[in-house]
Amino acid sequence: MKRLVSVWLPQWPIERLKRHRPGAVPDDKPFALVAGGAHGIRITAVNTRAAREGVRSGMSLADARAAVPILVSHPAEMERDARALTRLALWLGRYGPNRNVECDDGVWIDTTGVAHLFGGEAALLDDLVRRLLDFGITARVGLAGTPGAAFALARFATQRRSAVLAPAGEAATLTALAGLPVEALRLAPDTVVLLRRLGLAKIGHLAELPRVSLERRFASEASSRSKGGQAKAKGLADAVLVRLDQALGRRQEPRAPLGEPPVLSERRSWGEPLISSEALVSEVGLLAEDLACALKAAGLGARRIALSLYRADGTVAHAEAGMARASAEAAHVLRLLLEKLAGIDAGFGIDVAVLDAVLVEPLDPEQATLGRGGAAPEQAIAALVDRLANRLGAKNVFRLAPRASHIPEQAARRMAPLAPFMESGGLPGVAPGERPFLLLSPPEAISVMAEVPDGPPLRFTWRRVAYAVAKAAGPERIAPEWWRQLSHPDVVPPDDGLDGEIADPAQREKTRDYYVAETGDGARFWMFREGFYGAADAAGQPRWFLHGLF
Repeated sequence: MKRLVSVWLPQWPIERLKRHRPGAVPDDKPFALVAGGAHGIRITAVNTRAAREGVRSGMSLADARAAVPILVSHPAEMERDARALTRLALWLGRYGPNRNVECDDGVWIDTTGVAHLFGGEAALLDDLVRRLLDFGITARVGLAGTPGAAFALARFATQRRSAVLAPAGEAATLTALAGLPVEALRLAPDTVVLLRRLGLAKIGHLAELPRVSLERRFASEASSRSKGGQAKAKGLADAVLVRLDQALGRRQEPRAPLGEPPVLSERRSWGEPLISSEALVSEVGLLAEDLACALKAAGLGARRIALSLYRADGTVAHAEAGMARASAEAAHVLRLLLEKLAGIDAGFGIDVAVLDAVLVEPLDPEQATLGRGGAAPEQAIAALVDRLANRLGAKNVFRLAPRASHIPEQAARRMAPLAPFMESGGLPGVAPGERPFLLLSPPEAISVMAEVPDGPPLRFTWRRVAYAVAKAAGPERIAPEWWRQLSHPDVVPPDDGLDGEIADPAQREKTRDYYVAETGDGARFWMFREGFYGAADAAGQPRWFLHGLF
């Protein structure tokens, strides 16, 4: 059964400002945050002293100052408040992997299956409230089986305790909510006014009323005040019943978590925060073993893992690693995380670590190697690829695969290192001629002395250096890909990852004659002539390019 916590921070904007700018909020004077709007400067939040003086959110600053002349104001920083609340929600992931911001002054957390790690639900709530209080943040929390019930308990429960818990089950939830005002159901203000006018001020009154009677009462009240209000009354009654059903668990209320929920998750916590890197590496290694056991038990292998380290000062450090093929080996997981751990500062200490398997795949049984021990060649290559990708970046580790194109710079494409080759990736037929190991990107224009009309190069100048050709082989003629021009006459063929490209895309439409030229000192160059001599206009005269080096 689902168990969710709603965390309400009634003084969030004030306490956030006080935490980050200690001198900005006076302790002995009424204080308010203000923001400009269409109707002038309005108050967005007040401290306890200002609230006791009668200042409320939504009042104009002029009216508040008229009532409380000593009121101190400060511009509201709503964007910073929102960013800080998101960071706090990330840190609250120590109490459950699925959580997100709720309104602009709260956070919800899915604590299903987590409470036993803290000694029970009551201990979890006490730990949460105590830690936030240590940060200077006032919190009221509610725990129930539905988001609506947890929200109502956190924000509207009359108990003086900062944590309120509703036992599991619809009957227990209704008992906990019965004495709360109907505003706790997150209804629109107009709907709340109408319910109170009908004498339904508490959730218990609403739950005891037959569902048909609620719509009848709404319709009667609406028709007495305006013509044609029957449809509106039915809509209001339906909205009330939906919120009631969501709070009691009769109707599902999906929630989108802040991040991608993990498939499997393992966590460890310590009474004393970890400071030394040796202790952290040891504990992460134990986490990796726990996760590997859970993966193997489920017949799964991880493709992406995420490590979250929750510091005692309210911040979180993250480390992620991806794998080219599914793995459930603890040693491999730890090896990928070790390099990330070296760059993490423990700060005031890490008291909770969570290792998530974010992306998994079925793990098929494999035959172990016979004779000498060690991993199979495929596994060893995958491990190497993982280490390179996590050190250099996944986009920087790839392999080239054939592509169906005669154009040299378009004859290959980048693919994932362990992706299977395409069955028809290359061109069928005769293999191409000799190709250099290094292609220039793009091919560089050179000046060439050659016999006309189609003789090999005799001399050429590249990057202001003249070379004499001792031997030359060719030509190898490569014609334009006419089928691409017919299907897309106005589109230049895209570059699929190999970087070779001629500076002038229009020149691609001309035939190329490739030559291998060797100089007297043994240097070998791959160059081509584009176009033919004897064209009618000067623009059609051939051009020479150096395309590669052997």
